[in-house]
Amino acid sequence: MKLSLSYKDPLHLSETLAELGQNTRITQLDLGEGTYSMSHAMSSGVSIAEIKASKTLLYEGWGTDWSVDFNWITPIKASTNPFGYCEGYEMRSNSIGGLNTINSTPGSSWGKYSESCSSTACMLDKVTLIDSLKACNAQIALENLSNKRGIDVEHSAALQLRKLAGRDMSQGIVHAAKYYDLITACLEEGAVRHYKKSELKNLGLLSEIVNLSHSNDVMQSPMSLTDVCKYLDAGQASLYRICQEYFGMGIIEMMMQVRLEESRRALLRQKDRSQSDETTIREVAIRYGFKHAGRYARRYFTSFGELPSQTIQGS
Repeated sequence: MKLSLSYKDPLHLSETLAELGQNTRITQLDLGEGTYSMSHAMSSGVSIAEIKASKTLLYEGWGTDWSVDFNWITPIKASTNPFGYCEGYEMRSNSIGGLNTINSTPGSSWGKYSESCSSTACMLDKVTLIDSLKACNAQIALENLSNKRGIDVEHSAALQLRKLAGRDMSQGIVHAAKYYDLITACLEEGAVRHYKKSELKNLGLLSEIVNLSHSNDVMQSPMSLTDVCKYLDAGQASLYRICQEYFGMGIIEMMMQVRLEESRRALLRQKDRSQSDETTIREVAIRYGFKHAGRYARRYFTSFGELPSQTIQGS
């Protein structure tokens, strides 16, 4: 299956993916309209997808209770900036990330990818994979899978995995077992990247920042920068630097954008037309932490190019 679409805001993209059973929240980290394409194939115990986007996107909420989601990137053009992050692991041309999904709860995973690469995801059944690793006594693979967020692989198995996925996305998955064999080889041969202590702290903060930004409690009662610093046990200067470096915006701005997008999603799904649009907008604004309807409307218009009332009328 192949999907290609142009969108005016990332909620259109999220809603389209939700119709396909992919409940992933997406925050676009730069302004403007974008394009998105996805090739997808699945069989028993294996699901693969390749994604390309013209804008830098932050994906939050992917991950299931049945699978481990291995990820890799394919550079499309040269870039001086990192191509992306998977669970906080910087993705390079030889990286495989997503290993942390074996330990995370469904919907708690995240990734950020730029327009300079495509991102491929390969979902394998957890139970089948673990049984396979134990059966061949792949102890290094088990350790890498259980304790690491990602690995770098300079091994022929990684190249074979990429070629297999590329072919199967156009022709369909025929030999699902090959994915388990190749992933096992990659996990067994992959090298763990060594970070400085300060870098590890920054990577840990990334996940906390993403989770905090999407917290329902924070959306209803927005935190001040001082509150955020206390919650994350980080100074304002370091927190600002990390957010600017990885997301291109401050954490308060990022939280604001996520709340605006969630409020837009609520307006698009509005089904009770018995009350006035004004009442609906006021209730939605308050639900997502905007106490003043007029200011909410102005910020909404800046982000989406239309007023909340126009969103309701067009829903």
